[in-house]
Amino acid sequence: MSLNRTRGTNVPALISFRKIKALYGKNMKNIFYNAFIITAPVAILILAYMFGMFVIPDDAPPEVIKELLNMILNMTVNMNIIMCGVMIMAVLIAEEKEKNTLNVLITSTVSGMDFLTANVLTTATVTIICNIAVYFIIGAYNIVPFGSFMLITSLGSVAAITFGATIGLLSKNQIVASTIVAPIFLIILIPVFLRGSFFVDNVLYYFFTEQIGIAISELINERSLSAARYVIITANFAVFAVLFVLCYRKRGLSS
Repeated sequence: MSLNRTRGTNVPALISFRKIKALYGKNMKNIFYNAFIITAPVAILILAYMFGMFVIPDDAPPEVIKELLNMILNMTVNMNIIMCGVMIMAVLIAEEKEKNTLNVLITSTVSGMDFLTANVLTTATVTIICNIAVYFIIGAYNIVPFGSFMLITSLGSVAAITFGATIGLLSKNQIVASTIVAPIFLIILIPVFLRGSFFVDNVLYYFFTEQIGIAISELINERSLSAARYVIITANFAVFAVLFVLCYRKRGLSS
């Protein structure tokens, strides 16, 4: 059973804000006891601190600072979006399946939508907080407008979380979920070292992480964000949403 339904109808049960709040609170507390989850934000914050302290010299020319900041902020934000946005969402779903508690949740008064909404809110909270922390730790506030930064990274986080939910549905346990995310994590590093290559400029260009990187570059160089960034990231979200719905209809949450 993948979603509670009202008796005698095919209409999904309405979500319960009280149950979502309870699940959200449980998730936020459990994050600190789950090594798969807590490792991601801690690693990102440590990396951001090291980059900010040791990579960008205080006496460097403005052009050099912008170039280094572009590379560091691009890499760190996209690593956070994959490690937190994708992996945490996938692991939250896979963890319940692994512990055989998801069947109990879904066959109780908690609907599948309650469960998914709570996990989305949990993942979004961690991902967005880490994005904000990275922004200030690295020192991007001196150059990059906060509002534009939050808008584009939050939109990318939504796409990432939707993608992570699909991976969670396809994973039997936390290890499988993290294993699936690993190659995706490596792919986001490719543009940093191979920008200008055919693969990056013509294939990865249409992936949401590369669009976030381009948007960060535009902001650092004091240019207005191109509408193409929003369109392509939104298109990524739409594709991931369709994939999620297809997987959900075929497998449900607990299969």
